[in-house]
Amino acid sequence: MNSTTDESVPASCDYCGRENPDRLATCIGCGAPLLAVPPPIDTEPKRKSMGLAVCLALIFGPLGLLYVRAWWPAFVMIMTAAAFTLAHHGGLWLTVGGRMIAAVWAYGVVAAQDEAGNPRRDLAPLLNEAARLESVDRSEAIAAYEEIGRLYPHTAASREAARNIQTLKGQV
Repeated sequence: MNSTTDESVPASCDYCGRENPDRLATCIGCGAPLLAVPPPIDTEPKRKSMGLAVCLALIFGPLGLLYVRAWWPAFVMIMTAAAFTLAHHGGLWLTVGGRMIAAVWAYGVVAAQDEAGNPRRDLAPLLNEAARLESVDRSEAIAAYEEIGRLYPHTAASREAARNIQTLKGQV
C-alpha cells in the first residue's frame, strides 16, 4: 500500500473529494496523487444552518440576515426601520413584520444555497462511473468524460477527462 505517516497529506482528495482517513499518498477513489496544498484564498463559505438562520432573523430581525450574508436586504431593511423609528411610526408592525420578513428572506437564501449543490461531491460519482465504463463500453466512457468536461470546465477533473478521452480514442 502507499501509506505515509506525513501529516501534511490532505484528509480528502482535491480531485474527486473522496475521504483519505489513512493518509495515503494517492487517492483510493481516483488514483490522483495527494499533495499537501495550502487552501485557496477564495474558499467557498460553509453551508449555513437553516434553523439557525431563521431563529436569528426572528430574534434580531434584519441583523439575522447578516448570518446568511444577505448584506443588501439587511441594509435596506435596517434603513427602512431607521426611517420609521425616526418618524415615530411603525410600532408593532415594524418589530414583528420586519422580523418575519427577515426570517422568510433568510430561509430563502439558505434554501437557494442548498439547491446550488456541491461540485466536489457531485463530481465523484461521475468520475467513478466513467472509470467503470472504460472497460465496459468505450463510447459511453467517452461520453461520460465529455460530460465531466462540460459540467466542470477549466478544472483538474476536466483536463484529466480530456486526457482520458484522447487515450480511449487512441485505443479504438
